[in-house]
Amino acid sequence: MSDIIKKLDALLQTRRPDIEQWLHGKRSKKPPFLYSSVDLRHSGARLAPVDTNLYPAGFNNLSAAAHMRAVRFMKDRFDEMAKPPERILIVPENHTRNLAYLENLAVLSDIIAETGREVRIGSVAATEPLSLVSMSGRPVIEAPLKRSGDQLETEDGFHPDLIVLNNDCTSGAPPILEGIAQPIEPSYKMGWYTRRKSEHFRVYDHMAHEFADMFGFDAWLISAAYHRCGIVNFHEQKGIECVALGVEKVLHVMRRKYSEHGIKEEPYAFIKADSGTYGMGIMTVRSGDELLELNKKTRNKMNVIKEGTQNTEVIIQEGIPTIDRAEDTVAEPMIYLVDGIPVGGAYRINTERDAFSNLNASGMRFVGMCDEAECGEEAKNKVKVPDCNLHVFGLVATLAALSASHEIYGGWDIGFSI
Repeated sequence: MSDIIKKLDALLQTRRPDIEQWLHGKRSKKPPFLYSSVDLRHSGARLAPVDTNLYPAGFNNLSAAAHMRAVRFMKDRFDEMAKPPERILIVPENHTRNLAYLENLAVLSDIIAETGREVRIGSVAATEPLSLVSMSGRPVIEAPLKRSGDQLETEDGFHPDLIVLNNDCTSGAPPILEGIAQPIEPSYKMGWYTRRKSEHFRVYDHMAHEFADMFGFDAWLISAAYHRCGIVNFHEQKGIECVALGVEKVLHVMRRKYSEHGIKEEPYAFIKADSGTYGMGIMTVRSGDELLELNKKTRNKMNVIKEGTQNTEVIIQEGIPTIDRAEDTVAEPMIYLVDGIPVGGAYRINTERDAFSNLNASGMRFVGMCDEAECGEEAKNKVKVPDCNLHVFGLVATLAALSASHEIYGGWDIGFSI
């Protein structure tokens, strides 16, 4: 068992009631979103979130036990609404060719239907019904949408009580959703066209420090230092000096903390688009000088992210090498939450990358995660990963998910940015 897993597992075993009370206090002040997912990196000495997604895909990667927990917590969330919805519309990404994403939609529809609700999928881009097929061969029907005043419905008359948004709105709010009367969860206003990773990690770092101070350990063990830069134009090589300086600032903090904790590795950092997802606009560096020597191909890769959106703001984030391995290749845990409660997870693996790389890139795929609620053939077929501890992963992911709600609804005024 790694040092950080051992430390947090012991903390959960000895102080679980205190931890649950502390987390309940945060939940009651800023209610969590309907769902989210958190990417973690585990180095042995540390376990920290590196991305928090408010419109998660990948529900098809959950185990049977995790699926049932997702149904239970989602049902509770719907039942506790002021006006519990009976008819729910999922509004997805426009990934009609991505079979894995379509599988996610099929499973997300199942989860909602198993709460006892009627569910449909409606596309903001479709002009006629789309009959699609998922990765496992399941039919996925996306209906075109229309507005009737401030009400949204499908062209064939399905009128939802609630819209579940599964589109991260990188390029902007879908006009058809703006100003509708039906509730949308999560709101399009939390999309990447307004949200910033640097703001999320500013709030998360404060949350981590408060939690660590309460329970007696160094918050750096569950967080990563970062620095924000904007405005940047990689194509025209403008603002690159700011990024290079930010890299050196992050590396300076890392060297100091490495020395303090007896870590012998060479520090490195990720440069990421401050908005957006899908692993686009990311590079790895070990010095600021590398930014001053970027070739044209790398500049172009960093200049444009999802849906052709120009990348003008970046976050420099401390690199955390992964020690996790599954199927004899590097892996990183992903945790899924419903109503801010961990339900399960999966490992992202990538045979084309190493322990220091961004794994959310070409060549990635997902394998199942440990789950003590499973037994028999399902558990037997799981990939065995040392230090797989869903409770510990869930604790850190919960801190990240609650930070997201504090981030959006109004969080703290200080953070750990450098």
